[in-house]
Amino acid sequence: MKKREIFHKIADSIDEGLIYIDKRRRFQIFNHKAKEITGIILENAASHPEGNIENGDIVVITDNSVGNDDGDLLPEDLALINIRDKHIKPGDVLLAIGVYKNSEMKPVYKYTRGNSITSQFELHENYLGFCISAIIRAKDNLMRITVNNINYDLRFINSVGHVVIIDGRTGQIKFFQEKGYTVRKESIKEVLTGSKYIAKGTSGSELEVIGATVEDIFEYNDLFKKVDEILEGKSERICSTVYELNKRPGLCSIYPVGDENGVEGVLLKIRDLSRMEELLQDRNEIIIEMEKKSQDFNKLYMDIPSDAFENFVGNSSVMKEVKFFAYKSSKTKFNVLITGESGTGKSQLAYEIHRMYNKSAPFVEVNCSAIAPNLIESELFGYVGGAFTGALASGKIGYFEQANGGTIFLDEIGELPMEIQVKLLYVLQNKVIYRVGATKPTNVDIRIITATNQNLQEAVERGTFRQDLYYRINVFPIYIPPLRERKADLYLLINKILNKICNRYEMEPKLFSGQALSKIMHYNWPGNVRELENVIERAITLCDSNLIYPEHININEAQNQSILNFKERVQLAEKEILLNALKEYSGDRQRIIEELGISKSVFYDKLKRYNITG
Repeated sequence: MKKREIFHKIADSIDEGLIYIDKRRRFQIFNHKAKEITGIILENAASHPEGNIENGDIVVITDNSVGNDDGDLLPEDLALINIRDKHIKPGDVLLAIGVYKNSEMKPVYKYTRGNSITSQFELHENYLGFCISAIIRAKDNLMRITVNNINYDLRFINSVGHVVIIDGRTGQIKFFQEKGYTVRKESIKEVLTGSKYIAKGTSGSELEVIGATVEDIFEYNDLFKKVDEILEGKSERICSTVYELNKRPGLCSIYPVGDENGVEGVLLKIRDLSRMEELLQDRNEIIIEMEKKSQDFNKLYMDIPSDAFENFVGNSSVMKEVKFFAYKSSKTKFNVLITGESGTGKSQLAYEIHRMYNKSAPFVEVNCSAIAPNLIESELFGYVGGAFTGALASGKIGYFEQANGGTIFLDEIGELPMEIQVKLLYVLQNKVIYRVGATKPTNVDIRIITATNQNLQEAVERGTFRQDLYYRINVFPIYIPPLRERKADLYLLINKILNKICNRYEMEPKLFSGQALSKIMHYNWPGNVRELENVIERAITLCDSNLIYPEHININEAQNQSILNFKERVQLAEKEILLNALKEYSGDRQRIIEELGISKSVFYDKLKRYNITG
C-alpha cells in the first residue's frame, strides 16, 4: 500500500473533520468525517439513482423561508408546479404539493409570513393516491416530508428548503433532499429548473472532492476568506472559531502548513455544530427523566453541604432541585445559564455557585441592559490609552480582566447587541480578549455565568440572538421558578427578609400579624422575591409598632385576583389537554409529542409540573 493511501486511511479514522487545501486552493485531503459534516456522504440509508425532474412528476416542498437556502427560489418559480399566487412573498413559510409542468393539475399548498410559526406548521393531503404530509417543527428544527408512511427528514439551523419528488410514471421516490444539498448543487431552485442531481446511497454516488477547488464545493464566505489570507501569509492560524460551511455551522481551526520558504497550504479542522441543539435537548430530557425516576429528591438534596445556599432561601421541592443542579454546576467550570422571571434571585444564585466554586476569587456582576450600547465593548473588555475621544491616557481594564481567575456574571445577556455577541463568542472560544484599541490579546481565565428573563431560543428564531453563542452559554441551564409556583417558600422568605431589613436599619425585630401573613400568602407576586422585599421594606417603614398589620401591606389585590385566575385557567387547560391525550393515545408518549407539536423536554417538564404520572 502506498504511503499516500496509508495516510488517507489514517485521516479517515479520525473522528474530526480534516481538510487540506494546497496553495492552488485545491483539496488534497478530505477525510470521511469532513465528508459527513459537509453532506458529501450521507447517513440516510435511503437511496435513489441520479436523474432530473420530468413533466408529470409530483413535487412536495417544505420551505421555511422562500428565497433563502433554497437556491434563491422566487415565488414566480412556483408556477412550475402550477402555483401562481401573488400573495406569496420572499421569506414566507411554504408547504406545497403539485405536479411538475402540468397546468391542468391543481396544487395543494399553504403559506404564512416568515417567523410566524412558533411550534408546528403542517399540510396533510391524499394527493393523486399518495398519502402525503409536509411538516415544519420549529421547536425541534425539523422538516419532515412523509410519503405513504415513509419519512424524509431534514434538520435546519435557520432556513432550509426541503423537497421530495415522486416519479409520475412509476410512483417511486426519484429524489429527496438531504444535508449538503448546496455542495451537490441540489437546491429546490436548481432541481425545479432541470439541473441534474446525483445519486444517493448507491455505489459511486459520492461527490469527488479531491482536486476540486474551494468554489467547486463551497460557497465563498468568511471561512474561506480567512483561508486565503493564511495562504497569502497575511494572517496567522485561527483556533476554535464558528464559521458556516454552506449555511451549516462548524467549529473550525485553520493552521498554515509550510516552511521558511512560505505557506504551502492550510489544514482545516472542523467539528459539526448543526446537531448541538438536538444534543442539548437530549441532555435536558435525561435530566428530566432522572428527576422523574427519583421519587424522593431529598436523598440527592442531602448531599449538599449544610452551609451551601444559606443566602438563597427556599426549601420547596422545586427549589431543592434548583439548589441540587446549582451545587452540581459549582463542581465544574461549565458555562451556566440561569433563566427565570425578573426578581426570582438569578444574581444571588450566580453568586452562590461562584462561592462554592472558589470563594476567594473575584466575582464581577455586570447588568448588560444597564450599559449604554456605545460603551459596552470598552466596559467589558477595557481599552488602551487614547483609544477614543475621552479615553483615559492610562487606559482602563474591563470587567473581564477584573474577573480574571474568578467568575464574571453577565445578567440580562439577551440585551447584548449582535456585534458584542460576536466578540463574546470569541472570548468563550479562545479565552482571550482584546482591549479597545489594542493589537495584542490579553489572556483571561474566568468562569462565565449568564442569566436572562427572556426566552433565548425564541430570540434565536427571531434573529436577535446568535445561535452559536446560545449553544456556548447554555451548557448547564438552571431554571428558577417564579414565587407563585413555590408558595411553600413564602414563610421562610418573609422571615429572612424581615430580619435582614430590621438588622440593616438597626431596628427592633418585628412580626407579621396573622391577617398580614394571610394577605401575603394569597398574593400572586408577579414581581417575585424582589417585589416581596420592596413590600416588606415599605411595611416596616410604615409600621410604628412591633406588629405589622394588613394595612401596612401595599399590594393590588384586585390585580392579583385577575392574574391568578388567568394563570390558573391556562394551567388547568394545559393539564386537561395532557390528561386527555394520555387517555386517547393509551399513554403513547412519543405519539402525544408528535400530535401536540411540542418537544420532548417541554412535554416531560409539563408532566412533572402538573404531577401527571399516567
